[in-house]
This record gives sequence, C-alpha cells and structure tokens, in this order.
Amino acid sequence: MGRTGGFRRRSPLLVAITVSLGLIAAGCGSSDPAPANPATPPITVKPDPLAHAKFDTRPGPADAVLTQRGDDTRLGWNSTESTLTVATVGSKNFGKRAAYPVDGKVYAQPLYVPKLPVGGQQHDVVIVATQHDTVYAFDAHGTGAGTPPLWQSQLLQPGARTFQAASDRVGSNQLCDSITPEVGISSTPVIDWAAQRIYVMALDVEHGKLTYRMHALSLATGEDVQPSTVVSAAVPGTGIDAVGGKVAFTASDEQQRMGLTLVNGVVYAGFSSWCGVSPYHGWVLGYATKNLSRAIVYNATPDSYEGGLWESESGITVDNHGHLFIVTGNGPYDLSSGGRDVSDSLLEMVPHNGTLAVVDEFTPFDQLCRNQHDQDLGSGSPLLLPGNAEMVLSSKTGAVYVLSNGKLGGYTPITGDACKQRDHTNVDKIKQELTINSVPGGMWGTWGYWASANGTYVYGSGSDGKPTQWRLTGNGTIDPTPVATAPESFTFPGSIPVTSSNGGATGTGIVWTIDQTNGAVLRAFDASDIGDEIFDSARDAGRGGLDDTNGFNHFDVPTIADGLVFVGDQSHLEIFGLLNS
Repeated sequence: MGRTGGFRRRSPLLVAITVSLGLIAAGCGSSDPAPANPATPPITVKPDPLAHAKFDTRPGPADAVLTQRGDDTRLGWNSTESTLTVATVGSKNFGKRAAYPVDGKVYAQPLYVPKLPVGGQQHDVVIVATQHDTVYAFDAHGTGAGTPPLWQSQLLQPGARTFQAASDRVGSNQLCDSITPEVGISSTPVIDWAAQRIYVMALDVEHGKLTYRMHALSLATGEDVQPSTVVSAAVPGTGIDAVGGKVAFTASDEQQRMGLTLVNGVVYAGFSSWCGVSPYHGWVLGYATKNLSRAIVYNATPDSYEGGLWESESGITVDNHGHLFIVTGNGPYDLSSGGRDVSDSLLEMVPHNGTLAVVDEFTPFDQLCRNQHDQDLGSGSPLLLPGNAEMVLSSKTGAVYVLSNGKLGGYTPITGDACKQRDHTNVDKIKQELTINSVPGGMWGTWGYWASANGTYVYGSGSDGKPTQWRLTGNGTIDPTPVATAPESFTFPGSIPVTSSNGGATGTGIVWTIDQTNGAVLRAFDASDIGDEIFDSARDAGRGGLDDTNGFNHFDVPTIADGLVFVGDQSHLEIFGLLNS
C-alpha cells in the first residue's frame, strides 16, 4: 500500500526481478505485455452458470451481524435500527455502557448474534477475535470488566506462539510492522447461521514455521467442532517463485486480512502480502464447511507476481446469484491478451473445477501506470448498490467507477502515454467514471450507503480527507458535486463508514466511523447532512474514549445492532448505547 498499516511496499528484490523479466514496459502508455504463459489459457467460463441462481446474502435474524459489514454484499447498512436516532445519539444519554477486557488487539469486526442459547440461557452475544488468537463470546448487555465471557476459545496450538511480525525471522526473514506487537486473528470471522458455527482463520508459529489454520467453532461453546485444517495450496504456473512449474502457497509470504466469506457451503479467505515484500500473490482459498477440506484454490498471478487481495480488510463481495467479486492490487495484467495474470482488476467469479473462473471483469485503462506508481485498484472495496444492478468502486488514485453488474467493462487500453492522460473519463467502457482525485487523497476503504425518504446517498473519504456525502441520481450515477462534508479531516486511511437507520425514516439515518487523527475516536454524523456531527467518544475520554495505546488498527469498523454500537480496540470490546435503557 505504501502507507503505514497497508499491505504493500516494493522491495529492492522485486524491482530487480521486474526489470530482469521485462514484465513492466518502459513507458506508462506501452501496449499490453504478451501473455507470460500463452500455452495455459485463462480460466474463464461462459455463459455464466449462475445467471439464474438465487443466493441469500443476509441469512439469519434481521438484527444479526454474521459477517464483515453485515451481509455478503458488504453494504454496511443496518436498516432496522429504531433505537439509535439522530436525537438519541446526539443526547447526553448516549455513551459507553461497558468495556470487556480482551488479551490482544482487535482487528476483526465484532459480530452479533441475538437470542443465542449458551449454557441453557438465551443471550444477545457479541463475538470478538484478537491478535492473540483468542475468540470471545460476551453478553451484549453485561457490565464489562468483572463479567466473565460466556465462553473463550484459545486457538494457539500446543507449543505454538503468536507471530511477532516486526521482529520475527521465520520463513524468508521478511519483517513487517503493519500489525504489532503480534499477529494472530486479523480477519473478521464468518458465522454459519444454519449450522450454528463460526469459522475463523488463525495464524501462529508452529515448530518455527508460520502456519495458518481454518477453524470451525461451535457458536454455543466456542469449541472446535472438528479438527482445524492447515492452509496449503499450489497451482501450475511460471511465477517468480515457481518451482518445477508450480507456485506454492507460503504463509511467510502471504498475509490474510480480508474478512472470511461463506457461500454455498464454502468458506473463502483472501490473501495478500506482508508489507508488500516479494514474492507474493493474490490467493483465494475455499474450505468446505462439511469437513474443512480444501475446495477452491485460485491464484490471481500464477505466471508473475503480486496481485494481492486486500480491500482494506473488507470481505469478498457476493451478489444475490452467488457471484464472488474480488479486487486485486498491483502487479502485471495480461488477461485480455490470453494470459492469466489479473492485477489491478475487479473480477466477477464463480467456482469451477476446484478453482474460480472469471465470468466478467473490469481493469482501468491506466493499469500499467497504476502498477508502476504503487496505485492499487485493490486498496478499495466495491459497494454493491441495492436495486440498481451496479457497483461503486474507488482506489488509491481517487478515481470513481460506477459499474454495471453483468457488464463490468473489461479492459480498454489507451493510445499513447496513459500516465499523461489519466484525467480521461471516456476510455473505460463503464456506466460512469469520475476523474482521479475525485476522492481526494485516494480511497483505502469502502463506501457507506443510505436510502432515505428524501434521496439515496453514498459516503466515503480519501486518505487525509474529510468524510463526504454524495447523492445518487435516479439512474444510479453519482452526482459529482458533494452534498456535504464532515467538519474535520481524517488522517490515513480516511473514513471507512457504516450506516444505521430505521429504513428511510427522517431523523434516523446515522453515519458511523472511527477517526484516528488525534487518538482513536468513534464519531457519528447525521446521514442526511454529514456536516452535522452528533457524537464523538472523545467528549468524555475518561468514560467514553477508545484505547489507542501502541497504535490503533487503521481499518477498524464499528458494528451497529439492536440499539448498541460495538468497537474492538487495543485491549477491550467497547459497547456504546443509551445509558438509561
């Protein structure tokens, strides 16, 4: 990513390999490189096998939060919240209700399960995972410190320890300080409502070797319901780390931060790099829920390098047909010329013969320029808009893309030097394009959304920018003139918003986000006018503040459910809500 807390910075080794292989052309506007391995065709499938399939993107109770950003579309909108309104959150009756101590930093978004039977009684349960490889279940209405968890599960294997990424010299002696002091569970788990299980990806050091394991835990007890599975994989390829015509998954090269995704009996995990240190690839690995056997192996750059899957810790986006949408980061691209490397691309994919096949894709005309200047498309995550069959995406350049789901646009190279023509908005064959820096500073996150009685809005901000509100027009495009901006600028990575409301009712829409400009602060804004800030947790730091000791997770997202707001910080699960309820 090139910024603290991000996923990539180019190593001298990678630059040397890039030059020696000639995989980056000398000029920004050079034509597509030849396929690295033309004898092996790209994995594509047409017609779309899921075109008429149906998939429930939000299983379980309406007020449950079972996956990152609330549902598989990653919309981040709780549309059934009637307790938290602009008036109640803006009153003196809203603040921190409880703080549960935990044993490590919380990077995963808290999950919420209402009316869950635990120990013979029903509880409204919050699930929290830490970098010390521990998963907790807390009563959402408990008093915090002094109240024990409903259950606690330690996923470190016997004799193992957590990974000290900034100082450990395991694997290839690659050091990374994006998460300190330890790395255990970084990604948001996913809950299988029908099976009453929670799936968790945990990392530890076993016998001196970095090891990822996929776990299936009982929601009622936190215990493994079957033995965990060690993550491993290999694909045919000629990439820079290939041996004998195969590229193997290596935990010391791959960091797993994207939220887990459950689709049709398979749990998917996306991987990128440790601080961009080469060699690495973008991997998607899927595990069958019935026995945790490996069901899917996909590598975005099998014949080259990079193409990491990051999306600022959001999960893989899924539509109501079951298509998987992933956005890759920097690296070579040759899909349009018959190759298999798809960096800086939005891919619409389906399971196919044990891997993922591309049914549609979008790659910006300036992909080569992006790769040369560390301007990943995959720094952002797509927002799948309800009802319009379209997506909104931004990235490090701050350009904004509105894409038609079902006709993403492919890749359209430009004649001449693309780096000198990046202000063009009529080259890519998409529904709408706003020029670079439309999101000032570039986006390291995703968008918020609210459909109100008076209009439909999206929210977001760039790095070191102000949270901003835009209106969607009747045909689903974005009015490029902002409706409003928040009073303050946020430091890197900017605002990553989620929203809550009672449908489109006036006075109920709220934009929630965490600001880390001067210490971690939970902020809330009136969704009808983001210029109106109604709450910040720093007003009473002694009671309402967040713990940002030794740095804060840049990509934390609050969870809003059932009249409560849950935030994981450096040492606690913090619970906000009405104080006299």
